Amino acid sequence: MVDHRELFEDVTADLARAGFDIDRGPSGLRIGHGPHGVLIDWPPAEQAAADQPPPTEGIRAAVTGAVAAVLRESGYRVATAGPDGLLVTASRPLRVAAPDAPGGGGREPAGVPEQWWG
Repeated sequence: MVDHRELFEDVTADLARAGFDIDRGPSGLRIGHGPHGVLIDWPPAEQAAADQPPPTEGIRAAVTGAVAAVLRESGYRVATAGPDGLLVTASRPLRVAAPDAPGGGGREPAGVPEQWWG
């Protein structure tokens, strides 16, 4: 299995910044390492906490969809994995800093000429 430790750390940090509960706890959402990337899914209903009923299929679908949207907006590749899981396979691309950004030194991408075809 390939070690996706950095990808895992980036994904969990981005989800935490977006307000998702990334710790093992009452939300039930699991984030783990897989052979091809980071797996995000739900535990079987039998593993739900005794004082917390498992989320309904509608809640699972809504949360999974929101997680996928946040990760895609952050620049990750996200594919479905199983009935209600996700596989995150690539980290976001490097961002080019604008020349006036703190730490500077970056440059803005060049624009496309109006008649680039000749």
